[in-house]
Amino acid sequence: SVKPFVFGVAVAACVPATVAGQAVKEQKEAQVWSIPDLQTSYCVRFAIEPRAASRELRKGFRLTPASQDRGLDPALQQMIRRQPEFASWSPSELCFYFSGAVQVGSRLVAEKNARNRQMMAVWTIATQEEKSGRRQDLVLGIFSARSSLRRAAETAGVRLHEAQAGVVDSADSANDIYTIKLERTTLIWRGRPTGDSTRVERALEESWQVPGMRGGLWNVEFGYQPQWSRALVGSLTVEGKGDLAKALKASPIRFVGPLYRGGRAELRFTR
Repeated sequence: SVKPFVFGVAVAACVPATVAGQAVKEQKEAQVWSIPDLQTSYCVRFAIEPRAASRELRKGFRLTPASQDRGLDPALQQMIRRQPEFASWSPSELCFYFSGAVQVGSRLVAEKNARNRQMMAVWTIATQEEKSGRRQDLVLGIFSARSSLRRAAETAGVRLHEAQAGVVDSADSANDIYTIKLERTTLIWRGRPTGDSTRVERALEESWQVPGMRGGLWNVEFGYQPQWSRALVGSLTVEGKGDLAKALKASPIRFVGPLYRGGRAELRFTR
C-alpha cells in the first residue's frame, strides 16, 4: 500500500526537555518549500550509461539499474524488455513544475505579472543507500527561470541553476512548441495532450539527496498531489553540449509525460 503524503507540520503538545532540545537543534537544519498552486508539470524519462552515471555518485550510495527499479516507468520497462542490453543503465528523470508562486520557508516568491509563472526543473538519477538499501535519488541539478526564486533558494542554502523557458511561434497549429534552456542544454518540445483527463487519487512521493551550497547533503522528501493527469504525444529535440544534453542524446529512450494539472507540492529539507 502507498502511504499518503501529509502536507503541513504537526507539533506535539507535550515533549520531554531532552527531546525538545533535540527538536530545536534539528529545526536549525530543516526547511519546507511549498508550491500551493501547482498549475502543470511533466517529466522527461530516460536512462544513463553506468560509467557516466557512476561519476556523479556520492559516498555511501550506489546506482539503481533499470532492471532493479521497482517503480520503473512502463515506457522504460518496455524498452529493456526489447533491448535487454540497457537493463544495467540507470533510470533518470528531468521534471518540470510550473506555478504562480513558490514558498521558500517563510518567503513567498511570486512575480508582479501573474502571467510570468515560476518554473522549477529537477534532474535526478536513481540511487539508493548502500547500508539500508533505501531508495534516495541523487539530484544532479535544480533549475529555475526566475532570478527571484534563485536568490531565495541561495539564501536557504540550496543552489538553483539558471534556466530560460519560452513558446515558439509556429504555423503548425496542431502542436504546442516550447523551448527550455538549462545552462548548456536546450530542449525543444513539439507536442500536445491527448486522450481524456484522469483523476489522480494518490500523492506522488520521492526521496532525494541534494548537494548543499556549502558542502554536505540535504535530504529532501518530495510530495506532490496533482488533481488530473493526461497523456502527451509529440517529439523532443535536444541541443547543446552540457552534461544533461550528453546524457539525453546518449539515452536509448526519451519519454515525455504524463502531463499533470492542478494540486500542490511540498519539499521538506533536512540534514
